Amino acid sequence: MLELHDQEALELITAHRRWLFNDRRGKRADLSLRTLRGLDLHGVDLTRAKMTGAQFINCNLDGAILVEADLFGVNLTGTSFRRANCNHADFRGAILSAADFTEAKLMGCDFRDGTLLVSIAGTVAPPEMEKGSVSGTKMMRADLAGAKLHHAVIKRTDLSAAVLRNADLSDANLAGSSLKDADLRGANLTNCDLSRTLLNRAIVDGANMSGVVLRDANVFNVDFAKAAYIGALNLQESISVDDSEEAAAAIADQITAHEDWVETSGAKGARADFMGRDLSAVNFSGRTLTGAVFTDCRLRAARFDRCRMSLAILSRADATGASFAGADLKGADLTDAILRRADLHDADLQVQIVTLPDGTTREWPVRAANTKFNEADLTGAEVTGMLSSGADFTGAKSAKPAAGKPKS
Repeated sequence: MLELHDQEALELITAHRRWLFNDRRGKRADLSLRTLRGLDLHGVDLTRAKMTGAQFINCNLDGAILVEADLFGVNLTGTSFRRANCNHADFRGAILSAADFTEAKLMGCDFRDGTLLVSIAGTVAPPEMEKGSVSGTKMMRADLAGAKLHHAVIKRTDLSAAVLRNADLSDANLAGSSLKDADLRGANLTNCDLSRTLLNRAIVDGANMSGVVLRDANVFNVDFAKAAYIGALNLQESISVDDSEEAAAAIADQITAHEDWVETSGAKGARADFMGRDLSAVNFSGRTLTGAVFTDCRLRAARFDRCRMSLAILSRADATGASFAGADLKGADLTDAILRRADLHDADLQVQIVTLPDGTTREWPVRAANTKFNEADLTGAEVTGMLSSGADFTGAKSAKPAAGKPKS
């Protein structure tokens, strides 16, 4: 693709502005299949401009006007559209990785699937698109009222407080996205995948939620009774956890006290005992939870990545969809725990060797009797010595460890 530089871009934009005002010297901007890299285009008016297949890489279009613009198949990697007016623009097939649409106007925009085909040396094929670093798209407080998102894939997108009134989200995939405080009144969410989404306090009045997937989604303070149609909505695998600053602060204080308890061998602080609590979706990543008690806890979709959790007690805990990637779980008690779909890759589930006050040592193997590891990811996990009699590893991504006593 031919790269467009500052001066040429300025000339095209100037000519386009004249075209918008019916000036004979003007010409409609056509940026189709052109590459614009790192350009500052904030505030420009590209209303109804043609940009099919263009690449805007790390550009600044904050406050720009792109009403009814043709952005079919465009690559917007890393480009900022904060407070831009893109109402009724065509974004079909667009690549939105790391794009920022915070407070943008996106009413009636079309974000459905689209495949761009061009003639390359006589052969019709998709154009080569530059790949950018993939991270979440930002659409906080964006206005997407009436937007067409049927079958769209916009995973891990921050749509907090976005307006999606009467938007078509049928068959869309928003897995892992945030829809906290979003306005979904009258939206069509038929068969929409909202797995692992944060729906806290979202307004769903008049929405069609037939077939919506809410597996591991946080639905705290969502009133589904006000939806127009819910069909056989399954809330059994969803979670409902208070995400307020007060609740988070209370958990943080308890963890800090526990870390003091571990550091001083019990002389200061207090051992964390979360028995029976619902801590679903809480992020404990990187913290020291050695010997912490999570018996009978609900830990669905919680994050324990890289945690120090040796000798922790998780017996009968429901940690469905939780992440323990790289965690130290040596000697932990997982008896009767549910770790279905849990991420345990690179976790350490080996024997914990403890030196007692009299100088002798004692071994504590991981106890996983009757634990459900169905569909869990145990890739690269160390499981030597784990006691797993009666455990279920159906669909797990690793070989079942041998049950029995740890090797001496």
